[in-house]
Amino acid sequence: MGEIAAILTTICWSVGIFPFTIAAQRLGTAALNQYRLLLAWFIITIILLIFFIHQPVDLFSSPKPFHYLFLGLSGIIGFTIGDYCSFSSFKILGPKLGSLYTTFAPGVALIAGYLVLDETINFAGIIGIAITLMGVIWLTLSKKDAEQSKKIGFVRTNKGVILGILGASCQGLGLVLSKLGMNYYPEHSLNTFHAVWIRLLFAFSSAFLVSSITGSIKANSIPVLKNHQNGLVYMFTGTLLGPVIGVSLSLYTIQQINVSVAQTIFALLPVFVLPINLLVYKEKINAHSVFACFLAITGVLILVWRHKF
Repeated sequence: MGEIAAILTTICWSVGIFPFTIAAQRLGTAALNQYRLLLAWFIITIILLIFFIHQPVDLFSSPKPFHYLFLGLSGIIGFTIGDYCSFSSFKILGPKLGSLYTTFAPGVALIAGYLVLDETINFAGIIGIAITLMGVIWLTLSKKDAEQSKKIGFVRTNKGVILGILGASCQGLGLVLSKLGMNYYPEHSLNTFHAVWIRLLFAFSSAFLVSSITGSIKANSIPVLKNHQNGLVYMFTGTLLGPVIGVSLSLYTIQQINVSVAQTIFALLPVFVLPINLLVYKEKINAHSVFACFLAITGVLILVWRHKF
């Protein structure tokens, strides 16, 4: 069930990238990031209130201190910082290359899982990660693929690359912190939706706090309140697929299997993005893209193989 949930997570995130990319272009990355987190938190709150309808106070009192600490940190690192960097990368590089940078997350999850969760790490796992990353390098350096992306409005820049790496790294670390928070009290397991709720609470709070301190909260709010270029439709669609359904599935996944394996299956995201990108942006699937994805899949298979056997 863990592997199935991981694949469903990847599908949700793959489809969700496209409405989020459009929403970032129409509303702005900062506005999208903070308001989609708030929207997702409201949706998860409604779901949880159905569970806690007789004792709604348990929504706040049921989690223990370390649930709030580690899941809160996970929300800030993974959602607030990580997703902001990833959305900025998608906006610059496009969904195809931007999604390929998510393959950096398994490496971070592997190392962090080893240091924080005492999960195993071996040579086969490192080889799997290395092969996956070779796919990223291949597509990044492809001049032919860069020319195709430029035709539909996306460019290869150092800023986009750095943001993609930072975003994926934060998401890998955030997932490890989520597992630590959910498993910290073996005698007091936390509902998956409840864990997502805590992550989102800290994520949107920190996003709004930063925009308040920097004086940008009004500038971020205007395009959302005015629904600039009908961007709210895309923000709502991406929010359902990403922070609500996708993230809930991802937390269920890491309760069933090792974080490094889960994160590597999530790294198959570029494989799913390729055909969707063809449908949305009419960007042809060339040999460079196929080879890069082939390397990514090979790395995933090696990592899962060493976990199974």
